[in-house]
Amino acid sequence: MTLEERTEMMVDRYGEVCTKKEAGRILNRDQRTITTMIRDGRLDDACAGSMVDVRSIARYIAAPRHEDFEARKRRTMIRYNSEFAV
Repeated sequence: MTLEERTEMMVDRYGEVCTKKEAGRILNRDQRTITTMIRDGRLDDACAGSMVDVRSIARYIAAPRHEDFEARKRRTMIRYNSEFAV
């Protein structure tokens, strides 16, 4: 299944946005983990941070290792105040 197909299917099923609780249920994660995932950029927030963008959930499901790796790089760059991270 391609990212576009998955995104279309999830938007049809859940709508454009969902609550953090619903996102947690979709990803089988705790609400605090969803909040952390929003903070480090793995998921996108909506509605002033009270909701989660369903398209970002589809993107995460399609490539979780890539999204986790990119988030780890961003956290490392911030932690060490550097433009380089591995």
